Amino acid sequence: MKILKFLDEKLEYIGMCITFVIMFFVVLAGIITRLVGSPLSWTEEASRLAFVWMIFLGLSYGTAHDKHIRVTIIPDKMGPKVAAAFTIFWDIVTIIVFIWIGYYGFKYVAYSSAAKTFALQLNKGLVASIIPIAACLNILRCIQKLVREHLPAFKNAGKEGGK
Repeated sequence: MKILKFLDEKLEYIGMCITFVIMFFVVLAGIITRLVGSPLSWTEEASRLAFVWMIFLGLSYGTAHDKHIRVTIIPDKMGPKVAAAFTIFWDIVTIIVFIWIGYYGFKYVAYSSAAKTFALQLNKGLVASIIPIAACLNILRCIQKLVREHLPAFKNAGKEGGK
């Protein structure tokens, strides 16, 4: 259970750190090899792939920790019960959007798995697999937020006397 709790709290963070370190050292290798006159041909592609993976993991991290952009002017004016209902509504919309992204992400992985990247010769399906992975992580994180925080906040909003 400790491992599951650790992964629940740190999975995206660890993934972002790993991809950032990879990206940093690949870019550094590219800079150094250009300075010495013998540039590596694969550094640009590798750093771009690490960056894309880091961004997709960051999307899930933002969902898990409420670090995404949101407009709250309407819910803030309507009171806690309506604000909680708005949050639940947007959780459901977000889950539907990520189901759609995941579905087409899986289709794209299947479609692109026959090709290889130019410089690294990696399977493009493997590279694109971050799309459905991130979609599944975001669905999981949205459901967690909904069950752990947003539904209880909705239930408790009426009990607190409008506070």
